[in-house]
Amino acid sequence: MRDQDEADTSKSTAEFRAFVNQRQGADATQAWAMNAPRNQVVKLVAIAVGVAAVIAIIAFLFIG
Repeated sequence: MRDQDEADTSKSTAEFRAFVNQRQGADATQAWAMNAPRNQVVKLVAIAVGVAAVIAIIAFLFIG
């Protein structure tokens, strides 16, 4: 039974490596090349910090 599991794992690994090798090229790095405008990043960070602050205030009011 153990040999069967090892064979399945090896097959899965080989399939994954074949997939990665196919994806190497312009497509593989294209997603990393996209850049968001700086003002959009700042806006997202500000929203996240604001939401965290509101949650902290609400938690403080209810807990203590």
